[in-house]
Amino acid sequence: MKLKRLILILSIFGLFLCIRPAVAAELKAAYVDAQKVLDNSKAGKRTKITIEEYVKSRQKIIDLEEEDLKRMDTELAKQAAVLSPDARREKEEVLKRKFAEYQKRAADLRGEVDNKKVEVLKEFNQGLEETVKKVAEKEGYTIVFDKNPMGGPLIYAKENLDITDKVVAEYDKKTNN
Repeated sequence: MKLKRLILILSIFGLFLCIRPAVAAELKAAYVDAQKVLDNSKAGKRTKITIEEYVKSRQKIIDLEEEDLKRMDTELAKQAAVLSPDARREKEEVLKRKFAEYQKRAADLRGEVDNKKVEVLKEFNQGLEETVKKVAEKEGYTIVFDKNPMGGPLIYAKENLDITDKVVAEYDKKTNN
């Protein structure tokens, strides 16, 4: 995915290099730190809270099932000396089955959490793109990059090209309406 994005950006720059110098001189670029918008905008904070609450609710389910397994294991350990071999084997099998169910349930819940994160972040990103477009059109930017702290196509840009704060302010205006 990052490779495709890099190729697209390089293609766009290649296109601009082929354009007449007068048109290329009109190129006005900026960048946005999308992570900073997520961290500082009202919509981003709500997005993070939504994800955190969802994670907590799913974690509670896992924790309850884990406590149940621990309780069963403790009971089995206490009763081990007095149980017949058949009764002990039966309880161990029940515990193994419950543990397998727990592992499957935990994996399913992790999948649900991942899907919820994708869904919620997709909605946030759509709003972010609309807001960046609005700011870019208002400010006359030809192209706006995402400054990805994890590494991406933007390796260097002067601080005066950072429009993140403008995007946060515009996103917050949009959110208040």
